Amino acid sequence: MKIILYPFRVMALFFLLCSDTNSYPQPLSIENSPTSEVANLVEKLVMADSKQSTEILLKINMIRIKHPENTDILLMYAHSLIGEKRYREGIDTLKILYEKKPMRTYLLTQCMLKERLGGKERSCYDDIVQLSEKKNLIDSDYITALFFTDMEKFNTVKQQLIKEHKFKESDFFVFTLGKQKMLHEFFP
Repeated sequence: MKIILYPFRVMALFFLLCSDTNSYPQPLSIENSPTSEVANLVEKLVMADSKQSTEILLKINMIRIKHPENTDILLMYAHSLIGEKRYREGIDTLKILYEKKPMRTYLLTQCMLKERLGGKERSCYDDIVQLSEKKNLIDSDYITALFFTDMEKFNTVKQQLIKEHKFKESDFFVFTLGKQKMLHEFFP
């Protein structure tokens, strides 16, 4: 059963990490590019056993090192580490990615992973809330950061968004799990 559910978790994680409206992946222009090579390795990683996973991650990392400015490869590497429950390495990779391509989604994922590992990350989430409010970005990153920092404001914003028909009540279902269960669901 775990093998069947694993690809769905990977897909959910992918959508979580790429939920920003400006983060659509760029089309691959050359079939044999380093980016497509890493994409093929990531595809193999989903069905690999633990020994194969380690080898595949090493190959991806070697390609990443050869192409340090390729943020697509870096993002796939971060997804792969997180998918393999190598959360600390995933956090480090997301930090590098955020420096190269600052997106709130990368920062939010770092915050959630740190909290999943037992850290208290209120200031991390506060940074996302402040960035979002400064740019007037009311999206899933903002709402999630609010959920982890300010339940009163979260509930107010939630009701306002539902009333304005920008979100449906069902869009907030994941938050009924509570903070810890939600973190463990995204990052088992």
